[in-house]
Amino acid sequence: MEINWLIIVAVFIAVVLLVYILIKQNKKDRKKIEEELNYVPEGEEAEINNEKES
Repeated sequence: MEINWLIIVAVFIAVVLLVYILIKQNKKDRKKIEEELNYVPEGEEAEINNEKES
């Protein structure tokens, strides 16, 4: 049975492209989640600073 190299190369390129896209999307999602978790309204931030000084 002869191996069809064109199909193998196409599948390999598709897998590499998919992995690249997923890694890129994961980095965007992680950055967005970190920004949401680190978000503190200014009023609360002032209260936190006052608590540290006490």
